[in-house]
Amino acid sequence: MGTGDFICISMTGGAPWGFRLQGGKEQQQPLQVAKIRSQSKASGSGLCEGDEVVSINGSPCADLTHPEVVKLMESITDSLQMLVKSRVDALFLFLEDQSHPPSLQHILGYTSLLIATLANQLMG
Repeated sequence: MGTGDFICISMTGGAPWGFRLQGGKEQQQPLQVAKIRSQSKASGSGLCEGDEVVSINGSPCADLTHPEVVKLMESITDSLQMLVKSRVDALFLFLEDQSHPPSLQHILGYTSLLIATLANQLMG
């Protein structure tokens, strides 16, 4: 794992997800995970503070304002899939946390989500 690796994160069960985002197009900042609440869905998913959010349920985030991201998150009722660009040390910290061992699904990621997101960014 190196700088800027892409990781697919999946959570189910609906909000609250247990994380807060910062940034957005209007702030001229990448959309990033600002805070993760302990004992939340996010805390056991592999998501880390500082991760850059590339897409949410297949929707690219690069051109979204923070309010648009909030609206998108509020529309998700059960299953959340996020493609994130991880910090260099994020996955290693996650793998060292024995209280939340990663699933094979997490390690391999959601290939179709990655392909769809990258195709969306390349096409348009």
